[in-house]
Amino acid sequence: MDPRILTALKYIEQNITEQIDLEEVSSKVGLSKFYFERLFQAEVGESFYAYFKRVRMHNAACRLKWTNLSIYEIAIGYGYSSNAAFTRAFRAFFGVSPTEYRSNEEAWDPETFYKYRFEGLSFDDPPKVQVRDIGSYCCMFRRYYGPYETVQDSWRDFVERLPDPLRGNEPGRARFLGRVYDDPRVTPPNEIRYDCCYVFADAQDARIQLDEVRDCLVTTDPGLYAVVDNNHKPRPRPEVYAYVLDKWMPRTNYHYSDVPALEFFAKCPVEANSTWAPACTMLVPLE
Repeated sequence: MDPRILTALKYIEQNITEQIDLEEVSSKVGLSKFYFERLFQAEVGESFYAYFKRVRMHNAACRLKWTNLSIYEIAIGYGYSSNAAFTRAFRAFFGVSPTEYRSNEEAWDPETFYKYRFEGLSFDDPPKVQVRDIGSYCCMFRRYYGPYETVQDSWRDFVERLPDPLRGNEPGRARFLGRVYDDPRVTPPNEIRYDCCYVFADAQDARIQLDEVRDCLVTTDPGLYAVVDNNHKPRPRPEVYAYVLDKWMPRTNYHYSDVPALEFFAKCPVEANSTWAPACTMLVPLE
């Protein structure tokens, strides 16, 4: 993906609650509105405004499910001037009102949703969840779209395209992490976002200044995360996230945060994703 579009995606997603427009984003990446609009459509597969609206709506849907915020609070939080304006936009996008969407427990139930997908889910032996305060990480990233079953292919492509200076062995730390944005219960499979990332030891690493790196940098979000070690007895990716969000979180004082979840890989991420149960440490952001 063109580095300028990667920069635009970062800006959009970091400011998804603000009123940003095409001219503002195109100026951020040094392109004319006309050229930026064409390039964005070609690289992302949808227009700037369609992408911005879709991500905002999907985030709002998750807020409806996993927080106790009122519909008015969610509406204002995502830049709508009133409850009515948000409800109209939400109904036009999802076909139901925010109230109807929030109350549809069957559509959200993870065991029902995954019953005929993959091998189903089981919460009989739930994973251990720890809450940790996690710092930020400076990374080189590439953006991929598609169902989570294709994450291994994404990692294979990412590793094969790594610049040579980033290919050396650095034992003792996780060199790779994934950033997870979307819930398949909300986002269609072909629109699911996943960032494959190479983790630098610190922001002083000279390799950050390489031409093929500096335009593809991202810093992960610091804060509280629910942490599950999925390395020793790997569980299916949907099972871990569904358990944390649907089973564990409601029993705590924590709420959903719409920054990306993280997956840290201690070994080769291609091998770690050879099944639908990735061997990694999974971190779900909390508020």
